[in-house]
Amino acid sequence: MRRILLSVLFAAAVLVARAQQPDIDAHLRAHPELLAGTDYLCPTGPATLTKAPKGYKPFYISHYGRHGARYAWQSDLYEKIREALSSAAESDNLTELGADYKRRFDSLYPEVRYRVGDLSYRGWKQQEKLAERMYLNFPKIFPDGAEVRAWTSTSTRCVMTMSAFCQGLKGMNPKIDLFENFGKVFLPAILPQDSGNPFRDKNFEQTPVKFDETWAQYIQRTVDSKAILARLFKDVDKTVPADKQWGLVSYLWFFAAGMNSLETSLDFRDLFTTDELVALWKVDDFQFYAEAWATHLGYQPIVDDIIAKADDRIAAGRVGADLRFGHDYTILPLMMILDVDGMGHDVERSDDIFTWCQTYRVPMGANIQLVFYRSRRYPEILFKVLLNGEEAHLPLATDLWPYYSWDAFKARYGR
Repeated sequence: MRRILLSVLFAAAVLVARAQQPDIDAHLRAHPELLAGTDYLCPTGPATLTKAPKGYKPFYISHYGRHGARYAWQSDLYEKIREALSSAAESDNLTELGADYKRRFDSLYPEVRYRVGDLSYRGWKQQEKLAERMYLNFPKIFPDGAEVRAWTSTSTRCVMTMSAFCQGLKGMNPKIDLFENFGKVFLPAILPQDSGNPFRDKNFEQTPVKFDETWAQYIQRTVDSKAILARLFKDVDKTVPADKQWGLVSYLWFFAAGMNSLETSLDFRDLFTTDELVALWKVDDFQFYAEAWATHLGYQPIVDDIIAKADDRIAAGRVGADLRFGHDYTILPLMMILDVDGMGHDVERSDDIFTWCQTYRVPMGANIQLVFYRSRRYPEILFKVLLNGEEAHLPLATDLWPYYSWDAFKARYGR
């Protein structure tokens, strides 16, 4: 009877997860901050969490987090925008908006010119706050002597993110036992498909997308690049060749979205209409999903590491946390493998991508936490999943949501 009940509950959970997928256009218009996509900043404030089942107490957290807010990652973004604006100004080809846009850009350029890819001050403070929230949510996990171990990718912004996060934890309790790890030997648990990973497995199962439309075709039918650039340049073709117009528009969109990460009041979104911002968000979401889905099974080593480290903690009875810090292109495949809140859905039509996968769920500072609970009375280990601080669903049967059986997790995701 219990097995039948759990099967019913599992089916109900799937339906709930699907029902929770938003009307994406309406949702984006109601929450325009989400239009920044992966440049949206992960919230750091408190969330309402469900009380643990009677007799259970938290003792361990397994974490994977994206680096914090940063400057633009494209190596030539700031220079390409500057070159286009300067060239147009020299040939008297700027519109009134274009001249004002250039004035604003020029005032920011000295700050950002040599900062491509760097963690920003806002990103550092964000990570401190995320760590403080973790501590305040689960203080029993971080008593004096709690063992906290951290690992990071070899990216400088990830190294700084790890340090900021760990500093935040130390600020809450200086007596925790904390060590930050760095090195290629740890990459299977952080960036398993990175070309610099000496243990990279190239023979994982590929999962091509089911739809035929390409990213370039989707751009062609949804974005009028020339119309956008015509707000900056009197004669668009004079400054930007036709085959370069989409590239500049994409950079201008990323540049505008990136203001979230900087200590500035400058705003560059006035170049775009709301409809265009929604369309550009979808273009980015399309590419993000298509690239991640095709290779997401190659990120199984992260899950393997989660299982191995958690089992070690359980066996040893130690409290504390294992922290991993990486990138958006890794945390999204992890979400897909785990099927967090339906993000493992195999989309059949390109226009359905946005219902199941949203870049704003992989913001600056995005994080997945598996929080483990144990009881003196019951042998079963329970856990729950937090996605960006909020309780999330997995495709596992349970009558205690958001709590799941650790054995059920291993049965589904282990290998």
